[in-house]
Amino acid sequence: MGNNFLQILWSLVSTIVIGPVIMGSLVVAVSRANKRLSIVLGGFYGQVILGGIGVIIHELSHLVVALLFGHRIDRVSLLHIPDAHDPNDRGLGYVSHVWNDDSLYQKIGNVFIGIAPVIGCSLAMVISTRFLVPTLYDRWLLAIGGGTITNQPLLWWHVLIWLVLMINISVGGFDLSGADLQNSRQGLIALGVVLIMLAFLLSLVTDNRTISGQLFHLMRPLIMMMSFAIVVNAVLWVLLRLIVVFKKR
Repeated sequence: MGNNFLQILWSLVSTIVIGPVIMGSLVVAVSRANKRLSIVLGGFYGQVILGGIGVIIHELSHLVVALLFGHRIDRVSLLHIPDAHDPNDRGLGYVSHVWNDDSLYQKIGNVFIGIAPVIGCSLAMVISTRFLVPTLYDRWLLAIGGGTITNQPLLWWHVLIWLVLMINISVGGFDLSGADLQNSRQGLIALGVVLIMLAFLLSLVTDNRTISGQLFHLMRPLIMMMSFAIVVNAVLWVLLRLIVVFKKR
């Protein structure tokens, strides 16, 4: 039983925490590089011009998840235009919220509120692609082992809107601030306690092989979304890098 408990605990931690953290860290790192390149290309306000929609989705993700976990919202700014001459004014948006420290549910919520933009922006990318460029969406599904090609006609203005959204989300959506990461850390201990309790209860009624299969099925959509976000961000980084090099010549 003890061995089964440890195996199930590892499956929970690796699938729910470690895997998403690694993928999230990768997409955040590439997105942060894209934001720096946007500033090189467009000056201080390049990050707003090329990433404004992404910032709004970023802050909306914080807001929605904070509400889901019962936090009280104090102040919200979905898009803030900073003063280029004020070194202390660098935030592009914020969601100020408070929670009940005696509530385990609300404390765990901090973990997911902090990282919500990674999930929200990945979801926004996939949904936008599904409805604006369905052929590309179908090819992506086919590449990862599912789906068929529908060969729906592409409309140029759909592609244009999709490109604007992909650039904006890649530049302004994924970059987690220090406050986001600090907020997530505040709920990690509570989440750890819950995972240990859950692993113990599951070890009484099932085995690790069953749990692993169910976890993979549950997390597969998230893995697909984040993989798509990593690819799009990486492609944009290559394009922006080429433009910067060409601009310097």
